[in-house]
Order: sequence, then C-alpha cells, then structure tokens
Amino acid sequence: MANLPLVSIIIPTYNAASTLPATVQSALIQKDDSFKLEIIVVNDGSTDQSQVILDNYCKECTIITTKNRGVSAARTTGLEHAKGDYIQYLDSDDLLQPGKIKQQLNALIDSDADIAYGDWQKFTTINGEISIIEIIQKQITGIPEIAAFTDFWCPPATLLYSTRLVKQLKWNDNLPIIQDARYLFDAVRHSGKIIYTPGLQALYRTQQANSLSQRTNAFMVDCYTNAIEVYEIWKHDPENARQKKQAIIDSLRFCIHEFSIHNKEYFNKAINFLLQIEPGYIPEKSFFLHIASLIFGYRTAEKIASFKRLYL
Repeated sequence: MANLPLVSIIIPTYNAASTLPATVQSALIQKDDSFKLEIIVVNDGSTDQSQVILDNYCKECTIITTKNRGVSAARTTGLEHAKGDYIQYLDSDDLLQPGKIKQQLNALIDSDADIAYGDWQKFTTINGEISIIEIIQKQITGIPEIAAFTDFWCPPATLLYSTRLVKQLKWNDNLPIIQDARYLFDAVRHSGKIIYTPGLQALYRTQQANSLSQRTNAFMVDCYTNAIEVYEIWKHDPENARQKKQAIIDSLRFCIHEFSIHNKEYFNKAINFLLQIEPGYIPEKSFFLHIASLIFGYRTAEKIASFKRLYL
C-alpha cells in the first residue's frame, strides 16, 4: 500500500444536513485496492445538524470545523490538510458515481495529465428519490483556455486534479459564485494537460432553494469581474490574442445585455470597459445594434436596446 497513489477528496459543507450523508457516502464507495483514499470534510460554521451527522463519520473521514468564511476558504482549508497526490473537490450536495476516482486516476497516470473530466447529470430529489433533469456530454473544443473562459463548464465533482497542478492554483474569494469556473480556467491556463474520461462521472444537484447557480444579479457581477480579471491576464499575451480579445468582448456583451434589465450601474460600467478595450466598437451579430451603433455610437445603441427590452 505504501507506493500506491493517494487521492484526497475535499468536501466543503455549510448547512447541508439534508444532502451531506449521500455526498459522503458517494465518496466512501470510491475506495479501491489500487489507490489510497482520504476524505476531508470542512464544516464551514454550519448552524444546522451537519456537525451531528459528521460525528458519525469521524472514523472514516477527517472532520475540520471552522467559522463560516465561505466555500472558497473551506476548500482552501481542506487543501491545506490534504496529503494526496491527486485532489477531488466535492460539493456537499453533489454525488460521485461509483468507480469515478479509479477511472480518472488511471487516465491521469497513463497520460501524465493534470486534469480529468467527463460527463455529468443534473438532478433533483423528489420525495427522496433522485430525478434526472439533464445529461451533459460535452468535450472541450478549440483552444482549451478560451473554452474554459467562455462556453465550457462542469461542476467540481466531475473533475480530478493532480496535486502538482493544484499547488499553482488558489480559490478566488473575489468571485463568490463562479469561483469553480475560474478555478478550472486557471488550471487550464497553467498549462494543465486536460483529458476527457468517457462516461458518467458525477451528479450535480440543481433547483435547491439556496442554489447559487441561478442567473442572479450577483452571478452577473461575478461574470463581469471575471471578464476584467481575465482581460488583465490576457492583454499582454500575444498567443491567440485576437480570439482572446473577442472572448472578452463577447463576455462583456452578455453582461451588458443582462445588466440592461437588472443593474444600470454595472450596465454602464460594462459598456465603459468594452469601449476602453475596443474604442469605436461596432457589434456584428445583432442587426439592430450594428445599424444603431453606426448611426449613434455603440453606447447610445445599447441604451436604445435597453429601453426596448424594458418597455416594448
């Protein structure tokens, strides 16, 4: 056993007593003779029955209890205690599929890669029974770094990271809602070789009352903040510069559209930033915005479009 690879599963939890047992169980059943496993659960100041539940797992898991500081801090705390060669992050309402760790670990070792991902399902629970909402089978296409910023996302449960890569990363407290998407982007950006492992790897719970995955104002502010931060990372990078700049503009356009309805302050901020990086910008994909921008300028065109969305 001494020479076998060690995998650390890190589970941050906050007031998730109703889902925590199933999540921990999905981690425990990953045990296999071909690798060693440690499970670290970080109780981020829960005020429900989470600690009582975790007391039942104290012989099988490492339980760490902290003050409430948020999921990024909880994951970081778990990582500080992890000894594994590979890291599996698992949110306390999601589930790992049986054999997930073994399949992805073998794939990482065989290919000397740093990130493994696969297919996943969205699910909810109805009367105590799992109800599958959607199956996501999507592979990264194009330039991985740009894909991870734009149109590719999968939940942390779907991924397995090498520790050699994780040591170069940190969880971004500045992005409380989309920090997992940013973490994957940073992982890919740090030259992490990413591989696809076919088949269902994890179940991602949706439609929870306290879910942060809905398109809220806070979510959009995160998207805007992330676009600014990624632009600062990319702006002096000549490799794929045109595609990267277009990805930033597309992200800002998405924010501008949403902010036009919900947040006028950030609506103007996003327009200002877009015009800062692309003065005289004329959108091509929207016929109305294209013509209006040619006549009135992009800023005024967006304000006219905003009025149409609200009142027409």
